[in-house]
Amino acid sequence: MEVLTQVTNDAMRLTLDEKSVSFVSYDTIDWTMEATETSSKILAIIFEYALNKFDETLEQLAAGTPKFLAVIDQFVMAGKRVDMCLPAFPFKSANKVYKVFGILPDKAEELALERLNTMCIRIGKIYTPGARLTIISDGLVYNDLLGIPDRDTWAYGEALRGMTIEKGFTHIGFSRLKDLVKFPLPEKFGEITYVANATNFRRFLLNKYGKDDLDIDHEIATKPDTLMTYRGYRRFLESDLQYIFPTGKNMTISRYKRDVKYLAKEMLIRGYAFAGAVKDAFPNHLRLSIHQSTGEHKVSMSLLHTKTGFTTPWHCSVALMADGEWLSAPMGDFKTDLRLEIVYEDGRPSYFRERVAVS
Repeated sequence: MEVLTQVTNDAMRLTLDEKSVSFVSYDTIDWTMEATETSSKILAIIFEYALNKFDETLEQLAAGTPKFLAVIDQFVMAGKRVDMCLPAFPFKSANKVYKVFGILPDKAEELALERLNTMCIRIGKIYTPGARLTIISDGLVYNDLLGIPDRDTWAYGEALRGMTIEKGFTHIGFSRLKDLVKFPLPEKFGEITYVANATNFRRFLLNKYGKDDLDIDHEIATKPDTLMTYRGYRRFLESDLQYIFPTGKNMTISRYKRDVKYLAKEMLIRGYAFAGAVKDAFPNHLRLSIHQSTGEHKVSMSLLHTKTGFTTPWHCSVALMADGEWLSAPMGDFKTDLRLEIVYEDGRPSYFRERVAVS
């Protein structure tokens, strides 16, 4: 915490130095300094929930701090709630054999939502207007590429909303399709109308925000953020699709990996378009991300407080150990651990728990 606070304090001084103080009263200067100090404290809290699995984490956090402080300053100077947005929570992994229990959210998602809600609560304790995080599901952007039905994407999103209400995560909100696209949609949305408009959404997204001249290979080669996202896509796609497109006589390993690279690039192309829609719909929000990045444009977040690299709940399962610690890993890894048992909630497997020895 002390290191993160120092990062934001250093950037705060830089931000103040860069602001012109000509013809401004001392009262205004004092208020600006007070507001920026508050912004620094808010950002330090957010940084505590940042992705911290890499050696260069502090450097990446420092890189974007002046920009992030400027965004938060706009809320603090106006005495308004700090609004953040996070494209995430698309659908459960396509790998239901080894990585996750099923198509619906489970304890992993609950822990992630609780973590994000707690972050907002902590901000509210030092800044009265508080904070709110809007989750922008990117499920419909990519689900067809991974063979995930539109109905499964709908079911996952609706269950997340229900979980948020049931658990009292009042600082978490969700965007809707109508927030991102501008074409006629039913006033009341249900599963049937959602599925009926899924293809329309993807078509509108690419037509309005896609770029025909986008050279994605050039983007990967020249933009570090894009390269890191591309590598992340390749990693999870190789494990997500291994049981859907098994290697063997009709699919060599080299062919599988080559096709995964192609799919990762297609996801990047759609991701660029989706980012444009998010920027249009939420221009003033502090932008959070689940992806590793340079830290210059968005705050990379760790949704699960875990020692492992599995920090997104839709790609893993979680296990509660006897000492109270939560671990995250593929479901299949936990199943082989004889210390663990599966815990059911609402009639469905939800998480693993270490058995307590009876003396």
